[in-house]
Amino acid sequence: MEELEVLISGESAGILTQMGDGRLSFRYGRRYRGAPLSSTMPLSTSTYGDGDVRPYLSCLLPDSEDARRAVAREHHVSSDNPFAMLRVIGLDCPGAVQIRARGFEAARESRLVRQSDRDIARRLSKGKEREAGWISGGERWSLAGQQAKFALRKKDGAWFSCEGDEPTTHIFKSGVSHLQSQALDEYVCMCLAKRCGIPTAGVSYEEFEGDDGLEPAIVVERYDRSVSGGEVARIHQEDMCQALGLPPTKKYTFEGGPSSVAVMRRVSDFPRAGRENAARFLQMLFFNYLIVGHDAHARNYSIMLRSDGAHSLAPMYDVASGIPYVDPREIEVKPPKLAMSIGGENRPGRVSLKNLEKFVRSCSLERFGIRAEGCANLISSYADVIPGELAKIFDELETMACADAARELRSRMEAPLERLCERSKNNL
Repeated sequence: MEELEVLISGESAGILTQMGDGRLSFRYGRRYRGAPLSSTMPLSTSTYGDGDVRPYLSCLLPDSEDARRAVAREHHVSSDNPFAMLRVIGLDCPGAVQIRARGFEAARESRLVRQSDRDIARRLSKGKEREAGWISGGERWSLAGQQAKFALRKKDGAWFSCEGDEPTTHIFKSGVSHLQSQALDEYVCMCLAKRCGIPTAGVSYEEFEGDDGLEPAIVVERYDRSVSGGEVARIHQEDMCQALGLPPTKKYTFEGGPSSVAVMRRVSDFPRAGRENAARFLQMLFFNYLIVGHDAHARNYSIMLRSDGAHSLAPMYDVASGIPYVDPREIEVKPPKLAMSIGGENRPGRVSLKNLEKFVRSCSLERFGIRAEGCANLISSYADVIPGELAKIFDELETMACADAARELRSRMEAPLERLCERSKNNL
């Protein structure tokens, strides 16, 4: 039997145990009164078993098998064992969770290491191939998701890697390697969501000078971190697979994962936050529908966890359009399927008032005064705003070093998206 200590917001919350046969369990400490590890594991004197614990832990790790194997090779553990993986990279997890060996000495093992632009460029380059240099031996952070990414701390305008249990503040992603300018696509869509009035994680698009030229990256501010007076605090959260007790392999609806109805029911049932969560999820769902956010699966929605149970929907993150990577003619003839359907319709530009009525009814949204007509008005308002704001964003990119890449992306994205927005309005 092995044990690891679990901290939430710096406070000892309980003990994670792995039995000799591999079964996992978790029990809260008797004195702990903070936010729950997961909304599926509320504070209790009982011990939570493998069926509750394993899916949650697995969601703290990278989705990509290649990424997990890279970490496993670096630390000489099994990539299929979430307990073993988090024993070596669990000191800075998504949310406020830290998982560490009992007796860990933070003062001895933790430090910040300055990173030059060349250091960052090298990591971005290696990350595309999941090479070992993508992670540093002293780092102990874990990031969920499919893309290669790494996390750093920004301090006094400089970048630092975080060793031991030092918290990171920003996430670096080079984008999906086989999709041209995908990082720039994500940057544009994140900016677009913010201009539509949707709460969105802060983001910038940067290029770092490396040995083989400039390495582009989208740099995302961690919404699960807050900085005050130079001190970084962790804020607890979990993604929707964790909130529904599902493993990361169940993130897509068509693979048995949560539907938009399941997510809406979950976020709208939290006490005192249900109405606000419902309204915010509609914003995010409809925005992803209009931009063809075909990868907007359950793990790309999260909730902020509170000790009083009033869990709230987190800001938008990991937002990107599939339009630049689809033949414009196929959107009409053979449209790509969205990650989540709306009232049974998962094709871009095809959602009707009847679909919205079905969705509202299935989610019992009438209890919040939400009607299908109001949903249609929200979609139409976004469809009116998106083309103009998208044009402004691309105009602003003309003054940046990425101007050439932005023009090329604009040629594949702007006109098809404008047509799709118009079609979406007309179909309501």
